[in-house]
Amino acid sequence: MFGWTKNSQRRKLLKATVSDEESAQLHRALWQSTLLTVEEQSQLVRWTRIFIQEKNWEGCDGLEVTDEIKQAVAAAAGLMVMHHPEWYFDHTQSILIYPRPYVAKVVPKYQALGLWGEYARAGETIYRGPVVLNWEDIRRAAKLHNRGHHLVIHEFAHQLDMINGPNADGLPPLPGNIDEDAWRIAMIGEYDAARSMVEQGHRIFINDYGLTDVGEFFAVASELYFQLPNELAEFHPNVFQLLKQFYAIDFRDREGQ
Repeated sequence: MFGWTKNSQRRKLLKATVSDEESAQLHRALWQSTLLTVEEQSQLVRWTRIFIQEKNWEGCDGLEVTDEIKQAVAAAAGLMVMHHPEWYFDHTQSILIYPRPYVAKVVPKYQALGLWGEYARAGETIYRGPVVLNWEDIRRAAKLHNRGHHLVIHEFAHQLDMINGPNADGLPPLPGNIDEDAWRIAMIGEYDAARSMVEQGHRIFINDYGLTDVGEFFAVASELYFQLPNELAEFHPNVFQLLKQFYAIDFRDREGQ
């Protein structure tokens, strides 16, 4: 019964006409929206309606979660799955938002590397749990390229990565037309090559945090794919092509139009 009701509500939200205010909200929430066709913009607005309604939104440290904040998160998450329109991050029930980067305990992944105690972080993703973000970083990335950083895209890339299981291993669920084994081998190969370049003293475009493990590599590369697509394609063309297969949208030819 619950599934039928949920699907009925989604159909209703998808059918409703997109208003001028909703279009304006999208443009305020996501700078890439101006690069989308009118049809794509309408599709994204409809997707965000469902995402916003179905999630539990919680402000932390006194932050009030406004419509502006919800729109900024939803629009960025929706941009990532525009070619997987039935994906609504159903495993993500709650979104917690701090006003700015916050302090939290070291997660087990980093404890294994010998790190303990507390440290400042911008956000985090918990398997089958909440996504934690901060408004300061979200707002900055909504307006401009932000040197390739986009907190929402980073954390929701982890959510995509963990659809297959609790470990972020750099392998999201892939469309049927992609050879999963070949894609996995290629992504791990690019990660290993990037680490090798840094170990040899070279500088690379993907930052050091993206070299923590292949899951972070996928998340950081995803940020760059949407924020600085031309640069990612120039410096890591193979990574760009792998992500293009998955995200199935390419902004390189759209900028400046």
